[in-house]
Amino acid sequence: MQIVEKNEGTKIDYNLRGTKLSFADGEITLNLARYQRDDEVIKDIMVDSDGYLTTGRGRYYVAQVEIPAREYDEEVITETVEENGEEVEREVVNRTPKPLNTDDVVLYLFSIDGITIY
Repeated sequence: MQIVEKNEGTKIDYNLRGTKLSFADGEITLNLARYQRDDEVIKDIMVDSDGYLTTGRGRYYVAQVEIPAREYDEEVITETVEENGEEVEREVVNRTPKPLNTDDVVLYLFSIDGITIY
């Protein structure tokens, strides 16, 4: 995982185990593979007005996770099908998703100085 510090100061604790990224000793855990789609996905980790970690909306950014678009292994297969009483060959592409490569995930960290997190 690539780490980018967006500003100076203390950053939130995080831990990556397999494809699970957790913050603040497990207060929030994201299974990055579960969020991966055909397009890049951005998940915001924030602190709400009560000092609790949340994803999406909050008062302060503590981290942002950039999950790369899903990649596929592709295999072209020729199959014979019957169309209008005749056998016709056609090519079909089988796409198998590759596992998430966490080396391609980018974690942006923001300073948490002055922010109370419960």
